[in-house]
Amino acid sequence: MVLSRSRLLYIGTVLVSGIVLGYVARLNPAWQQMVVPPAAWPFAVSLILDLAIGQLAVQGRAEPLTMGDRFVAVIGAGLIVTLMIAFD
Repeated sequence: MVLSRSRLLYIGTVLVSGIVLGYVARLNPAWQQMVVPPAAWPFAVSLILDLAIGQLAVQGRAEPLTMGDRFVAVIGAGLIVTLMIAFD
């Protein structure tokens, strides 16, 4: 299965956001006790990118994302955040 550029960009960006969010959460331990835990923050990044890529897909300028793409990106980023906080 060959991934399109837009799908690779989505997955890569969400995974990198997991690293950034995990690093920020490590620097600010009080943020780890927020109502929405840091492991769920990649959902927000995913939502924004998903909406943008969805609009491009409607225009025919990108390939639509699959549920597998979303699953790999969000779960992967959430695991990255969780591991970065756990091994602090």
